[in-house]
Amino acid sequence: MSYTYREHRKKLLRDKEVREACENLLPEYELAKSIIEQRLKKKMTQEDIAVKAGIPQSTVSRIERLTHGLPKLSTLKKIAEALDAKIIIRFEAKKAPRPYIVDTKHEKLFAINEAKRHYGKRTRS
Repeated sequence: MSYTYREHRKKLLRDKEVREACENLLPEYELAKSIIEQRLKKKMTQEDIAVKAGIPQSTVSRIERLTHGLPKLSTLKKIAEALDAKIIIRFEAKKAPRPYIVDTKHEKLFAINEAKRHYGKRTRS
């Protein structure tokens, strides 16, 4: 039986643990999405950011791929400076549950990384 990516995602999100993991990863996802958007908007590569920020390109890659959780604030400051951007951190009251993915452009990457975390093995993209 063959089914689409969206059907697979819907099936995964029926699992309470996967759903909770997705909700818990939203801050990391939004951070990575923001960095990627700013980088692409400025027509910069990961290497460009790394050089300007004085950090390894692999660090930029790991942050964008969500492979090591949230980076240190000092690293984010360097990336923000390289992007000529500012960091905004705030706390907001909890509201009704948010959609798991709000940006369809990056949702496949997010779901693949979540599947890796949940199942503990590589998945095909």
